Amino acid sequence: MGSLLLPLYILIFLALIWFIGIRPQQKRRREMQQLLGQLSVGDDIVTAGGVYGTVTEIEDGETILLEIAEDVDIRIAKASISKRIPAESEIPAEATSAGGASST
Repeated sequence: MGSLLLPLYILIFLALIWFIGIRPQQKRRREMQQLLGQLSVGDDIVTAGGVYGTVTEIEDGETILLEIAEDVDIRIAKASISKRIPAESEIPAEATSAGGASST
């Protein structure tokens, strides 16, 4: 009986590793590829280094031009983009309220 349980334990352990470690990483990778695929000129983004800016040009290859101040453009790698900041028109009205503060 004990010799049958060892392979079962190994399979359960491998399944746990898959669901806890590998699967979420694949999901994040797919989301990042989707973000980079939908990136367009005029999008506000944040880089992995914490630089906020607006995409001014998507160059060939893996680089973009990012405007971080008026007439100040920097060239960054697409892979360094960590997230896209939604435009004000894309934010739901509930999220822009005063955080649920009541006036009593």
